[in-house]
Amino acid sequence: MASPVLRGMLKQAKGVGHKRLISIHGVQHDAVRVFIRFLYSSCYEQEEMKELVLPLLVLSHAFVVPQLKRICEQQLENSLLTLDNVVDVFQLSLLCDAPRLVLLTHRMILRNIKAVSATEGWIAMKRSHPALEKEILESMIYEEQMEKERIRKLNERKIYLQLYEAMEALVHICRDGCRTIGPCDKDLKDDQKPCTYEACKGIELLVRHFAGCKLRVPGGCIHCKRMWQLLELHSRLCADSGSCRVPLCRNFKDKIKKQFKKDEMKWKILAKKILSTKRIGGEPFFLSSKSISSY
Repeated sequence: MASPVLRGMLKQAKGVGHKRLISIHGVQHDAVRVFIRFLYSSCYEQEEMKELVLPLLVLSHAFVVPQLKRICEQQLENSLLTLDNVVDVFQLSLLCDAPRLVLLTHRMILRNIKAVSATEGWIAMKRSHPALEKEILESMIYEEQMEKERIRKLNERKIYLQLYEAMEALVHICRDGCRTIGPCDKDLKDDQKPCTYEACKGIELLVRHFAGCKLRVPGGCIHCKRMWQLLELHSRLCADSGSCRVPLCRNFKDKIKKQFKKDEMKWKILAKKILSTKRIGGEPFFLSSKSISSY
């Protein structure tokens, strides 16, 4: 009842005067003894499992005993997997159709490739299965590339978030005013609440510099050039330039219509990425990311 494979063998042996010997080769005698005991009692000794877990995994797969197979997999996952046996477990997991164990051992090998490649299991695998070694090394290169790509995307997203926060702070300063800076028709009070916009202080310094710089023309001053770029970026995100309080918003909107297609595409991509990164959609003073494609 515990093994459909053994049940099939025993059925073939039925009949008067017929005896059948079932031989199990390729594993230690003790492993077979523990395996047979488990078939009858569903029990095992922890010390024996610790010593014989790999041959028991093979037997449980070969004779289709899923309960024992799950136990072997769990024991390996929880405590019995080491740098010395990880290569052997990885190969057995492939043969015994244990996908979760394949994934865990593969990750462990990649994380500890230097130490694992010096073990006897790796050296034996290199001799007997060179193609498998090649696959592992290729997957390691792929994982490194994926990690670099992940870090690049995280850094890129961080920049887009900073740009969005700068746009928010710019609107806040030009529309509402903040502490000591704001529109001329706003009465700025000394007892204002602390500003909640993280980028506000940096934008305030940039605006003050821009207002007093004698080289304010684009390309004349690096700080002013940054301010021109922020103003243009704002105009591309602004939902209503007619009522917008940010300087030159409408002028930049008109300039967009005369811009070269190549430059226009770059600005569109940047604006769309900023909006999609923050997932704004429906902000009162910014376009949605879908609207960027249509203007």
